[in-house]
Amino acid sequence: SLLELFPSWLLAVPKKKTSHSRKAMRSANKGLKDKQNLVHCPACGSPKLAHNLCPTCYRELNVGWK
Repeated sequence: SLLELFPSWLLAVPKKKTSHSRKAMRSANKGLKDKQNLVHCPACGSPKLAHNLCPTCYRELNVGWK
C-alpha cells in the first residue's frame, strides 16, 4: 500500500493553493501593537516610555556633557 512505501508526513500536503485573501486574513493578526506604557516626563512633559530616560531631557544633558 501507499503507507508502506511513503511515510505519513510525505502525504500531508495541501489539496488546494492558499488564495491571496486567505493568506492576508491569516497574517492580519501579526500587525504591530500600540505601546501601552507611555507616560509624561515629569521634567518637560513630553511623552516617554515608562522606566526609561526622556529623549528630550537626555539630549539636553548630552549637550551639556560635551
